[in-house]
Amino acid sequence: MSSSFLQILFLGALWGAAFMFMRVAVPEFGAFSMALARVAMAAVIMLAIVAALRQSIHFRARWKTYLAVGAINTALPFIAYSFAAKHIPAGYSAIANSTTPVWSALITWLWFKQPLGAAKWIGIVFAFAGVFVLVGLQPVALTPLVIAGMVAAVLAASMYAAASFLIQRYLTGESGLPGAAGMLWGATMWLIAPGIFFAPDAMPSVNAWGAVLALSVLCTVLGYGMFFHLIKTIGPQRASSVAFLFPAFAAFWGWLILSEPITFNMIAGMALVLVGTALVSMSATKTGPTTTWERVRDTLSLPIMFAYLPSFLRRRLARHVSRSNHYYRDKTASISHNLPTFLPDVGVEKMCEHMRFTDLCDHADLWVSGRRNDAWMREHLVMTGQTAVKRPALFITFHYGGGWWMTRWLRAAGHPVSIVMLRGASGKRWWERLLYRVGQFRMSRVEAVCDAPLIATDDGNAARSVLRAWKSGASVIGLVDLPPTLVDRAQAVRFMGRTAYFPPTLFELAHRANVPIYVYFGYWSQEPLSPVLDVVEVTAGTPSESLQNAIARFEDMLKAAPGRWHQWGDIGMYFEPPKSKTER
Repeated sequence: MSSSFLQILFLGALWGAAFMFMRVAVPEFGAFSMALARVAMAAVIMLAIVAALRQSIHFRARWKTYLAVGAINTALPFIAYSFAAKHIPAGYSAIANSTTPVWSALITWLWFKQPLGAAKWIGIVFAFAGVFVLVGLQPVALTPLVIAGMVAAVLAASMYAAASFLIQRYLTGESGLPGAAGMLWGATMWLIAPGIFFAPDAMPSVNAWGAVLALSVLCTVLGYGMFFHLIKTIGPQRASSVAFLFPAFAAFWGWLILSEPITFNMIAGMALVLVGTALVSMSATKTGPTTTWERVRDTLSLPIMFAYLPSFLRRRLARHVSRSNHYYRDKTASISHNLPTFLPDVGVEKMCEHMRFTDLCDHADLWVSGRRNDAWMREHLVMTGQTAVKRPALFITFHYGGGWWMTRWLRAAGHPVSIVMLRGASGKRWWERLLYRVGQFRMSRVEAVCDAPLIATDDGNAARSVLRAWKSGASVIGLVDLPPTLVDRAQAVRFMGRTAYFPPTLFELAHRANVPIYVYFGYWSQEPLSPVLDVVEVTAGTPSESLQNAIARFEDMLKAAPGRWHQWGDIGMYFEPPKSKTER
């Protein structure tokens, strides 16, 4: 994970919390006085930091620039958001703020005459439709002040977008800190008179002052320092896309601290705005590593659209994604590199299209599984292979086309089920611990959506948990194409005409418990667009024979549809003899 992505993630959490802090402070301070207190404290702290680092803000040469950028990027947006905080929930302001990348795109079109293309225009429509949905479906009375609050939040987002171009042009020449300090000074100059004039009659409470202090130190000093650095290193449009993260963080902080409900209209508006900003933020670059926003678009926005669009639009989206090399570039690059070596007679371009379709459906599986009920699965799921299975059993799967809805089919067939997953170690570095926590959260969501308890393979009790599940009558689902470096033991098998190594433990446990072993492949067919589940029993005389049967079945499926396998980037690892624990 890149350092810029981690900075954007942390910045999203900080600025998402800002809306919650404003909700606490504004009722006691008022919009103008709270904005003044926030920027004045932040300006003093930032100027002190610049002085301590012996840097210069070049005041004589840049004071007019500081006043201009301070007004557009700080004073006016802070007043607008402070006003909005009095009349709309924190999550609403954050969702409106997520239109910042949309305004950035419109500015590049209007000022710099840069064509946007159909996808970006569609994204603009989606984003503003999300704002209208947010306002129109409110569970509270749609008063003039509520509408004014939403308009203020949207206008503030447009000012942020405009200011990001000014910052890149005038304030990031040598370091972000002097530019941020000068901008805060400029904003303070604009806010002194109205802040004092509209000062509250009574002294604000400790909670209100604490919220302003958090706004100043965390959301402003630290946040602006990081934002200026990101504009300098990755550009204004991508840096402004940090707004992708605002809605989720703002809704979370508002729910956690202020007990603000997360309503349907918030989710619907958030989804539309995020889809729109993802389309607007699409990069035309087709080479080089994937960007953070490509990953957000490919793994979040597009899959949500696939899961929730009506059938005819879902088909159009699937065709568009599969045929465009803008999407899932990392996965298609790996299959393009390795496929000619292992399957030289297969058309690479066609399989890249298939891989993009597979990735779209795979990332949508969790959303589909959470949205579609058992009745929908029974109506639309196409069953191949064995339609009747014994209970309990071991179900083996591969990183092949997804298929979380397998659990729904098992439950509908009367099979309670557990899922065996590799949790991994948290690591010692802070970002390794962060990734571990994110992985744990994802596992908890899988557990909740699939209604299937998870068995972590690295907690020392996985084998006993698997055996207990079978003893209680539950079936178990486990992956088997984990690279040898990720498992304790690997066994030699024949795969793709070579000697490869796969983990045998689940097969050994199944033979020990005398339960049948099935291999299943869950994927979406392109024509017609529907989920498919192929199940076949591979139980043989010994665990080694069962494992080889499973790999043989997998190889047959892989040769028929190489684009459904997600592990092409790691395929070389399967042919390397695993190292012992002492060698790792």
